[in-house]
Amino acid sequence: MVLTTADGVHLVTTNSIGMDLVQEVARLLGSENIRSTRLGGDLTLWHAEDGPGRPRAGRLNAVASGLAAEYGSPPVVGPAVISGPIAHNTIFPLDAAEADRLVNRLRGDGVERALDDDCANHSPCRELLAIPAAQRESLFRLVPANTSDLGPDGIYIHLNDDLVALLVAMGPGESGSFQQAYPVLGHLAERWHTKPTDLLMRAIENMRSDDVTVQTFDQYDHSPMHVVVDQGVSGVAQVVRLEQLLGTDLPHGAIVGLPREHQIIAVPIRKARDLATIAPVLQLVQDIGSKALDRVSLDVFWLHRGRLHPLRAETRNGQLEQIYPPDEFRQLMERLPRD
Repeated sequence: MVLTTADGVHLVTTNSIGMDLVQEVARLLGSENIRSTRLGGDLTLWHAEDGPGRPRAGRLNAVASGLAAEYGSPPVVGPAVISGPIAHNTIFPLDAAEADRLVNRLRGDGVERALDDDCANHSPCRELLAIPAAQRESLFRLVPANTSDLGPDGIYIHLNDDLVALLVAMGPGESGSFQQAYPVLGHLAERWHTKPTDLLMRAIENMRSDDVTVQTFDQYDHSPMHVVVDQGVSGVAQVVRLEQLLGTDLPHGAIVGLPREHQIIAVPIRKARDLATIAPVLQLVQDIGSKALDRVSLDVFWLHRGRLHPLRAETRNGQLEQIYPPDEFRQLMERLPRD
């Protein structure tokens, strides 16, 4: 197998196959919560999660993410393992020759060397390092970004396969005012002697002081509908602190719409009858988003434990006809109180 970490690319020898190999991968990644992604027919990429269906936040694994991108797969955070294929319901290691070729290719693609270059000579690090240290922490924010637009060393909170909340610092633009958002790269965290997760938490704390409005609309026998508007840089990235904004815990999550870059529509899920609000939320999202130049999505989502699960709603003649939620959402539907 091949192990990629912040320290480099390493060859790991093994005689295991099947579940024994999976256990060895879990040991290498230091977690029982691991996720696999098929890369073509010959490779399998493994990485750890914070929990089932809960992707890790932190520094992007540049080498593993670059390999994943070659196969159209999303980037990964933290250490990663590359094994052989999944075939006939069994996990196989790489053969020795293939492992050697892969190690040499990953070590020679320039990614590791690029991260060690003096980052003061390139943007955005050049601009961020020019900001006085005493001022820098107050300028961190999260902004929405598409996973397809991510670079190899970004720091972000993974929301779903299409959307992340990317860490930026507000640096001076051409006018000299702090209006330009510069992505904070992972190797800057090392240079500042801090952890990516600490920078993310600081950004979320800074977002508490942003100008965000929350309007609440009663819905008779359903949970209220909340419309959150942030006209600042963070926009819908404010969804990472939705519980704070609504002033309530969301143990079952919420039905969420993101029709525009600066607008969040949310209905907390308390009881089974709240699921009936999916249709009106979808209608509102499509009414707003279909006319918006800054559209984010015309779908509705289940926000749960920091993850935005698309419900993949289908309509006919303007009416909701079917949703295709994840299995966890179906299980939630069965557990919700019906009073």
